[in-house]
Amino acid sequence: MLFHGFDRVMFCTVDDLARWLTELTGDDHGIVRGTASLSFDWGTLVVETEPLPPRRIALLRMRQLRVRFVPSPGAEARAQAWIEGFDHHTQRGGG
Repeated sequence: MLFHGFDRVMFCTVDDLARWLTELTGDDHGIVRGTASLSFDWGTLVVETEPLPPRRIALLRMRQLRVRFVPSPGAEARAQAWIEGFDHHTQRGGG
């Protein structure tokens, strides 16, 4: 899978993101004031969020959320692998 970096715009809410993180890690980390901290044996991955204005396409309105993953220094490669798994987990259907 192609890596899309540590910063992205997702079409979801903070609650959606919190649910996906819980599904993937098995822990309810919660997102407090737009930030969650995930601990792994290789370090910490901080997830920062920022709500963006809805994207409008004709009559369709989609919620947007800027999501930034900030790994511990030196853990970028391990964080990249985890984020790729997260991306795979959040893919829904499609072709």
